[in-house]
Amino acid sequence: MARVKGFRGIYYDEKAGSLSELVAPPYDVLSEDEARLFREKSPYNVVRISVSRKSDPGFYFEALDLFENWLRDGILRRTDRAGIYYYETEFDYILGASLRRARRKGLFALLGLADYSSGEVFRHERTLRSPKVDQLNLLMTTRANLSPIFCLYSDPGMDLINELSQTKPEKPVFDFEFGGFQHRMFGIYDPKIIEKVGAEFFKKKIFIADGHHRYETALDYYHRLCFSNDPLKEAGGYVMTFLCPAEDPGLVVLPYHRLVRNLPDERLKNFIEKLKEDFIITKLANKFGMDNAKGVFNQLEKASGGQFLVLVDKEFQAFMLELKQEREEEMKELVDVEVLENLILKKVFRITKEELTENKFVTYFADEQKLLDKMHSEEFQVVFFMKAIPVNKILEIAEKGGVMPEKATYFYPKLPTGMIFRRIEPTEDFS
Repeated sequence: MARVKGFRGIYYDEKAGSLSELVAPPYDVLSEDEARLFREKSPYNVVRISVSRKSDPGFYFEALDLFENWLRDGILRRTDRAGIYYYETEFDYILGASLRRARRKGLFALLGLADYSSGEVFRHERTLRSPKVDQLNLLMTTRANLSPIFCLYSDPGMDLINELSQTKPEKPVFDFEFGGFQHRMFGIYDPKIIEKVGAEFFKKKIFIADGHHRYETALDYYHRLCFSNDPLKEAGGYVMTFLCPAEDPGLVVLPYHRLVRNLPDERLKNFIEKLKEDFIITKLANKFGMDNAKGVFNQLEKASGGQFLVLVDKEFQAFMLELKQEREEEMKELVDVEVLENLILKKVFRITKEELTENKFVTYFADEQKLLDKMHSEEFQVVFFMKAIPVNKILEIAEKGGVMPEKATYFYPKLPTGMIFRRIEPTEDFS
């Protein structure tokens, strides 16, 4: 089913400096101010080629020049043969106000692009037009994959990734710390191993975890190359991808919580009473805060047999919302974020689809601590705490052709941009 191949990876040479000063979060999670700070870290920081500047069409050609110059000057170096790249990251994270630790494993390779209707690659989230325009401009100009797609595949026994872990070379390409996480990558260049990996993936389906916009942009670019019969069309039919087993115990999916503010008062009038039409409402705390957050999250996590979320009002009262049984049959195919969007944000608060897309009244947080800090430092009207969607449910929805709202899942941590790049060339070997 899936077409997976090795490629000649490109990564920073040691003379560029410390890798922790060169990589950055993906373009879609950086504010303009954050991007500026990363640019100031180093003349070679990846943000200089990966994150566009608003109202600056010249950025894309500047990114191409920098990328080419870095390759020419040895700031970036390219492997002399195709490989796949085993990668692991160790990290701490907070879920339900509890500190936890995990190690996530996977590999970087090229993934063959295909329309969703083909049954090779499946999505689970909607995309927006604006980010795709930006990414298409960058891809068409640089002719390079600067940031990987993050995809999942099923391997209940973890056989493939465990075998790669055992056969990886002793010396890593890099081993560095960034953002509190430890990152290690190993190049595997044995043609027999690469061929075996490709044969294994040919039996599998691929599910996009993160990077829907980048995937659809790469697919758009490929269609354009085919239409014009461009020499790049064969190489352009693949995109650099991180592939992670869905059964990896280190695969962490955080929920996106919602904070509502600046909503006109008339839309909030008697909203608790209106919610009782569809939900059973139980008070959990008179004053929600860090001292009792863990207990509230535990009650949400343990809630089963239905669809649940926690609401905190501007007085910091916390309530459990449970979908009424008579609505469950109608909503049984929907995940909690869809129930929230349909029955509360749209129905009760009368927030339109356009207002949701523009983030006019709703702000999203995957980081519990940041949300709690925001609640105590700024005015808000309502906060909704969500349960994480299980990975098997995400795959089930995707395989059925279902699409969840934006900000439904947060695969944690995001892959840093700048660890590895791939150049799209007509001479790329796909034999």
